[in-house]
Amino acid sequence: MFVVELDRPWIGTPFLLQGFLIEDDETLDRLRDSCRFLYIDRSRSVGEHYAAPGSTNPASTVGHSVPRRAVLEAVAPSGAGQLSFLEALALVRKGSLDAAAARRLAGDAIADRPETRSVEREIIRVSPVVAQTEAVFDQVIADVRENRNPDIGQVTGCVDDMLQSVKRNPDALLWLIRLKKYDRYSYQHALDVTVHLMVFAHSLGFSEDGATVMGVAGMMQDVGKIRLPERVLQKAGRLSQLEMEIAKSHVEFSTRIVLQDPKPMPGLVEIVSRHHERIDGTGYPVGLRNGAIGLRAEMSGLVDTFCAMTSKRAYEEPLSTQRALEALVRMRDVKFSANVVDGFIQCIGLYPAGTLVELNTGEVAVVIAQNRVRRMLPRVLVLLCSDKSPNRHPPTLDLLYSPQTPAGEPYRILRALPVGAYGIDPSEFYLS
Repeated sequence: MFVVELDRPWIGTPFLLQGFLIEDDETLDRLRDSCRFLYIDRSRSVGEHYAAPGSTNPASTVGHSVPRRAVLEAVAPSGAGQLSFLEALALVRKGSLDAAAARRLAGDAIADRPETRSVEREIIRVSPVVAQTEAVFDQVIADVRENRNPDIGQVTGCVDDMLQSVKRNPDALLWLIRLKKYDRYSYQHALDVTVHLMVFAHSLGFSEDGATVMGVAGMMQDVGKIRLPERVLQKAGRLSQLEMEIAKSHVEFSTRIVLQDPKPMPGLVEIVSRHHERIDGTGYPVGLRNGAIGLRAEMSGLVDTFCAMTSKRAYEEPLSTQRALEALVRMRDVKFSANVVDGFIQCIGLYPAGTLVELNTGEVAVVIAQNRVRRMLPRVLVLLCSDKSPNRHPPTLDLLYSPQTPAGEPYRILRALPVGAYGIDPSEFYLS
């Protein structure tokens, strides 16, 4: 059998080549130890496993699409069942998944196993964690409004659980955070920043404690905005000078809230208090420059900026991921250090999980999972046909394997699209 894909990133497995022929039992045993599922291409296999290419291909067409399994066959070397991306989303939509049920459905034989896994199974595994995090953050907001000290210990526990998910497969959390519908910008932004900061920190090799601090900072750094006047937060136009000064005071409020914790995490106050500082001295509240800001606070400020640009706000429409990254590149060595900007772009790529993209066929797809080696060739779910009508049975396409369009050329991404492009509603296509 010719193996073309595993249910997890190739990095971290004992296989040096992405795509190889299974020629002996020893290789098959190593596969059983390394993954639960794999994809084989029978047209590239030999012996009894060979099958000539059929007339179908994974290219999607107007009105309907041929699933990728018409060409690639899913095999479970360890005997477990395969789970499609849409099946995983359907399970998450139902809600009411507790942690034990999620681990069982995700195929865990041992709780909290640190191995990497497919995005489908990790979405199921982490969905109760996201639900719990939402509940904890809701309580934090309520506590701040009532002038009570929020329980940062509970926030830390949720962040720790999400960090384990990031280590297994970062695309799953990015999916759930980017595509879940929130009633208020403050909820969406806090969780968005938290997840992106943990993914960024993990990609740079931070320790677990270091990545956890970054995640907690993401959750808490803007919580002081709850104490700002609603007219300032929701104003559609440009803020006046007085309103801007009022808005800036949220940093002081957030810092005070964090300092109320009897045992604040080392470095947390520094990150929260400095995440709006910029290397050219134009930031606030102190106007720190360059290295005086600190790497973690600068990372936090950059992620905060990126997540704000890619989210719908009261005063501005969201940018596509590409446009937001282009804006960050223009801030390189101006507002943020070059190494921080470059590190973030390398971390998330041009097409992070959850990004809407337009294909060269005119079809619109959403990125399911990145290819960590070839960032321009992610795995996508095709949502709209070339005439922009909804695809009733969305197929998946893995651009790494050059699936052919109806015109006979390889599929490729033309551009990233902003949230809500062509009327795509995340609550309709993904999560309610």
